[in-house]
Amino acid sequence: MYKILNVPTVPKHLILSLEEVLKLENFFGGYTKNYTIHECQDELREYLKSLFPKCNKFRYQTLVDNVPVHIDRGRTRAINYIVDPGGDNVSTAWYTDEFGDKIEEIVLPTNQWHEIEVDKWHTVHGITRRRYAITVCE
Repeated sequence: MYKILNVPTVPKHLILSLEEVLKLENFFGGYTKNYTIHECQDELREYLKSLFPKCNKFRYQTLVDNVPVHIDRGRTRAINYIVDPGGDNVSTAWYTDEFGDKIEEIVLPTNQWHEIEVDKWHTVHGITRRRYAITVCE
């Protein structure tokens, strides 16, 4: 369901603050305010392209609690870098189906790249403040 990647951390000066990210255009096409997605700025995009040359989508994502169990549209995996987990005990969990049994649950580390399967039913639990991360995909 997930794996930790041996990829360098992102230099802090390249990461926008949450307040700056939320000022960027949110182009998430879903029907919730619990999730936002924003293009990374050029300087960060160039750095990320050097780490992930096969990828061409470099974005910030934010979420708050109550994101439903879901399957991502348009991708089977995501490579993420959690800047702020959104709480002290936030976990990612995968399920057999939308209303099914939990298969696996993990507290993913901050400031470290990981790859997760997003073509399986999943969600994030325990968010108490807005969570934000960098996500890349092909």
